[in-house]
Amino acid sequence: MFVSAENRQTQEVLAGFFDGTSRNDIPTIAQYLAEEIDFYIAASPYMPWTGQKSSKQEVIKALRQLMDAHMLAEDDFEMEHTFIDGNEAAVFGKAGRTVKATGKKFKAHFVMRFTIAEGLITKFRMLEDSHEIEQAFITD
Repeated sequence: MFVSAENRQTQEVLAGFFDGTSRNDIPTIAQYLAEEIDFYIAASPYMPWTGQKSSKQEVIKALRQLMDAHMLAEDDFEMEHTFIDGNEAAVFGKAGRTVKATGKKFKAHFVMRFTIAEGLITKFRMLEDSHEIEQAFITD
């Protein structure tokens, strides 16, 4: 089966990005982000890392906020399917975390969409059930 150079490069970028995310290693993740990036996770008042970001530094700040809000040792991340078409990719899976402030756990399905250019992520979309995840941040 023929795999194009563009598909291979996209696969390599995703592998590096997910290696960094599996270790909560911001410097590793950052090396795969373009300086100008179209980054979006549905905005939530309970999750300050969400919303539109347009620069690598904004995304790095968001990643720190995300990591600081969760008990990282309890992360439960499953990638179920990855689809690559040239410089575009979609990753389907489930992410489970425990919120530090409340001790509540959640596990939600997600789809991540990536666009890669010159070996860097230029577009990132995280599609998840924000309402379900917000419930873990709300104190009773």
